[in-house]
Amino acid sequence: MFRSAFSMIELVFVIVILGIMAAVAVPKFASIQDEALISNEKQTITVARQGIATLYGKRLVRGSEFNITLTDDTGAEYSSKVYFSSKYYPVTLDVKSATGSTDNNVTSTGRGTKLALALVVEPESLADWNSSCSSQLCSYTGPASNVITDGNAEISLKNGDYWEYNNDTGKILLQ
Repeated sequence: MFRSAFSMIELVFVIVILGIMAAVAVPKFASIQDEALISNEKQTITVARQGIATLYGKRLVRGSEFNITLTDDTGAEYSSKVYFSSKYYPVTLDVKSATGSTDNNVTSTGRGTKLALALVVEPESLADWNSSCSSQLCSYTGPASNVITDGNAEISLKNGDYWEYNNDTGKILLQ
């Protein structure tokens, strides 16, 4: 007799096989978003380290504090005076808009109280970062360290980790 359809038992076997394949594949792909966030956060810190080294070098060459121009996400430019620690690493800045108003925390450009990180990271990249600062140390938590929940040993950044910037040594380290 000629059949033109699958039997019920054949369909059940196909569904079971698809279920097993899904059970194997889903955990492999579950950490992809976490890994992307971690990669983005590490790239931001790399940019910050390079920027801090650049400002440190400029301070050594110039011999005094100096102004830089910051551009926010709307294209508005701000003349900013950079302040340095006694060992010439950047600490903070004063920002004046084109109209001359001062914004010491750079809140109008989305940098909030990010202080030294605000000197070297674009406002769009900085929006997801949190910070707290004492006199010499600033702690930053980024998009990955704020949300990573996967306990997978392959992931190098865990929820609750933070980046610490020490303006006395100029280093940003994962804590």
